[in-house]
Amino acid sequence: MKISNINVSVYRTPPSVAWEDATNKVQGIEFIIVEIQTDKNIEGTGFTYTVDIGGTAIASLIENYLAPLVIGMDPLDNEKIWHTLQRQSRRLGIGVNLMAIAAIDIAIWDIKGKVFNQPLYKIFGGMRSDIPAYISEINLSKDDPLENFLDRVDDYIARGYQTIKFKIGRDDLEEDIERIVKAKEKLGGDGKLLVDLNQKWSGSDALVNCARLDALGLGWIEEPLLHDNLQGYVDLKAAVRTPLAHGESMHARSQFLDYLKAGAIDFVQADVAFVGGFTEWLKIAHLSQAFGKLVAPHFMMELSVHMLCGVPNGFMLENVIGGSFQELGIAEGSVTIENGIAYPSEKPGHGIVFDKKALISIKLNPDDVRNSFKGGSK
Repeated sequence: MKISNINVSVYRTPPSVAWEDATNKVQGIEFIIVEIQTDKNIEGTGFTYTVDIGGTAIASLIENYLAPLVIGMDPLDNEKIWHTLQRQSRRLGIGVNLMAIAAIDIAIWDIKGKVFNQPLYKIFGGMRSDIPAYISEINLSKDDPLENFLDRVDDYIARGYQTIKFKIGRDDLEEDIERIVKAKEKLGGDGKLLVDLNQKWSGSDALVNCARLDALGLGWIEEPLLHDNLQGYVDLKAAVRTPLAHGESMHARSQFLDYLKAGAIDFVQADVAFVGGFTEWLKIAHLSQAFGKLVAPHFMMELSVHMLCGVPNGFMLENVIGGSFQELGIAEGSVTIENGIAYPSEKPGHGIVFDKKALISIKLNPDDVRNSFKGGSK
């Protein structure tokens, strides 16, 4: 079997609800979708994504440079394909090139699942057929009253979620602490509360503020520092008891290894789109297992559910409000969540089927982006 053709397209849409965290107010999510055809009439769909910026650059990299390299290759040779793409693009550094490789790699694995007539979680190892899920909201707006937040917590609990993640990083830490305390009261002793800073604090601020959070019984504190501040995470880990979650902003396996060797990370949050697809994500998951750490991948729940069900050290699936394909209206549901338990699609491959008509309405026009993009970084 040979790869005969690759099509690349880019789409941009706002999240289905407003997204704002401690460091950014999101205008749009961009999806770069790759469709790979083979000479055996088996097709695979892959994709990667960006938040606000970079979609056209990634699409151009795939279309003009990477796709031609794999035409004629056997799609079952995922390692050979991945290394061909990585070695050719490595001088770009890490980041955009791995995000581009991810779209191709995910499509390759979709083909593999269809060839073997198995859902991906079984090909990845078939450790389990379901995984606990947590609800994750991105709402740090100054216009969000405490009462509204607590109403949402009630709704999440009513929907069967026992673990909730929300953003902190307000100018007044006392406001964050009040929300944590009141949300924990609603969750009760069996529930878990996770918080996310999106890299808001400096090293000194994190040491002081996390000491305050340490007594609140949180399940984890996520990204309190800049993602590349290894020494800061080492110092913070030594100072607090609350687990630290990190990794959604890292790209290379070597970065994860540095954090694991330093004992600076408790939950590994590698994002399948940012690390170069399934081929590399699985290596990071197994590396984490060797250090006794659980993996909790960032975003992309339609793919993450297969990864978590495939490996032994899967922790929980993140269901980001406003970001699933079903909520965005661009694909039929490929993940079922009932009473806080997620079930992957049993279709061959990843099971995601995009709505072509819905995609047409959000196709990215570079001129529109140039004329409207203002940036949301704080």
